[in-house]
Amino acid sequence: MNDRRTLRPADGRLVRHPADYRPLAAEGEPVEMSSYWRRKLKAGDVIEVKPATTPAAAQEEGN
Repeated sequence: MNDRRTLRPADGRLVRHPADYRPLAAEGEPVEMSSYWRRKLKAGDVIEVKPATTPAAAQEEGN
């Protein structure tokens, strides 16, 4: 199962990737959901970022 979500650190938090210890991008980045990311999400260390809808996509939905 391919469960990818875009996550960003909560305000004031520094969250590192478990594999290489690099910081999660402040603007958010897609990650493969694992037990590590699920724990961080449940603890409030990261926030799920919903992808922004493009104007073209919004216009298609309106028609």
